[in-house]
Amino acid sequence: MPFSKTYDKVAWHFPEGRGCPSLAAAKTHFTVVIKWLESKGLLSAEGTEAAASGIDSDFALTADMLTAKGNRILGLCYDQWVRTVRYGVTPTTEVLDNCWAEEGSD
Repeated sequence: MPFSKTYDKVAWHFPEGRGCPSLAAAKTHFTVVIKWLESKGLLSAEGTEAAASGIDSDFALTADMLTAKGNRILGLCYDQWVRTVRYGVTPTTEVLDNCWAEEGSD
């Protein structure tokens, strides 16, 4: 089985992460980024299926879930965006939106 880049996992935030108070808090930013990717048409068939299945404690955001453009955008700005996440607060998509604008909305 080929290797697929993992951008993020719920488990990296809860229970493994620091300062994340609950599973619900860990899942919030995944919900935001998946909805954003979906709205931009950046999810692959696998990503669309995963989004429809919901985000649970085993959820991981991987390269297989994204189109080529989705991978380019997350490769450029996901780390920057996830650093803006504060548990208990719904994150904005400003960093993602800026990256989308720079990459072009073809």
